[in-house]
Amino acid sequence: MSTPEQADPKPSYRAISGLAESRAAIDEVIACARATLCVFDYSLENRGFGDPGRIERLRHFLVAGRNHRLLIALHEPERLERFEPRLVGLLRQLPASVEIHRTLGQARNATDPFVVADDHSVWHQHHHDQPRAVVALHSPADAAPIRERFGEIWELSEPAVGASTLGL
Repeated sequence: MSTPEQADPKPSYRAISGLAESRAAIDEVIACARATLCVFDYSLENRGFGDPGRIERLRHFLVAGRNHRLLIALHEPERLERFEPRLVGLLRQLPASVEIHRTLGQARNATDPFVVADDHSVWHQHHHDQPRAVVALHSPADAAPIRERFGEIWELSEPAVGASTLGL
């Protein structure tokens, strides 16, 4: 018999209409992750991946388990070194846990950024030019299709930012 603290969290779903709300929702999704965080975006601009607190939460998540992973697929990964140096630093500190890819081919047609934790929690922006988004926590029905979509995008991507600084 499980106690209320051990019971599965209740699913939640809500609409988001602004940048600050989206950043907070992304933090909520990150907090729900137990093994894998998958991120798709154009460049991560204005998503908060350079915030020291977010980087510390990601570091804590990654070191909490040997198999924990952060997978990021971007249309424009070249912007990371200049605009998200803390995230690049995390990649260099934990190269076996963080991968950053560049989208190729049909994956470049994707226009809806998202962050998905495992197969149960997701932040999903309807279109990169519009502030509207949704966040669904502990809701496999909402997160599973986005996770599958990430797999398709990941298959059509290549490593873009490595842990090495050779050649810079």
